[in-house]
Amino acid sequence: MVKNAIKFLITPCGLLVLAIIMLLMGHVVFKKRFLNCKAIIRKHFECFKKKDGKYSFTSIFLYFGVPCIIALALVQIRPLDETVINILTIIISILTSMLFTMLTLILDMRKRIKQDKTYNANDASISTKLLKETYYSVMFEILVSIVILFMCFIELFSQQFANISSCMIYYLTFVLLMNLFMVLKRIFNVIDNDINVQDK
Repeated sequence: MVKNAIKFLITPCGLLVLAIIMLLMGHVVFKKRFLNCKAIIRKHFECFKKKDGKYSFTSIFLYFGVPCIIALALVQIRPLDETVINILTIIISILTSMLFTMLTLILDMRKRIKQDKTYNANDASISTKLLKETYYSVMFEILVSIVILFMCFIELFSQQFANISSCMIYYLTFVLLMNLFMVLKRIFNVIDNDINVQDK
């Protein structure tokens, strides 16, 4: 029994299980919060609230439910393999670096809007709110990108390519892409508002 346990622990799967257990122990037992990203997820979901403070379940379904349907379809069309994972890893890496750059842009725009005297209180409030929501969405996108990269590396090194992991990676990839549209729309609204203010 002990020999079998040791044999399992020295396998790649065993070491991964051990690493996950150690991370969970650090989080639950020793109260280490370095890997706690709940605040990022919570703040992102607050962007889906309507004016009355309630969540828009239609929007949540569109951004998180539709990718699930697409992922299930893609797994049946083409399960993950080494080629797909390599392509995904390159694309996600480029997107992640772009998103980190966007964070700097958002913070600079927010600072400039607050200091710009040509903005009236209403325009400044709208743009600041949009930039705040965009910041939360970009942080969420970076988190999803890191999770996708982590899962891709595990799949690539284990060479298992199971349907469930294929579905999860496809799902997270399409969640990332769907939320990119939301980021794009908000950035457009902020810049459009800025152009209109400058033209007044």
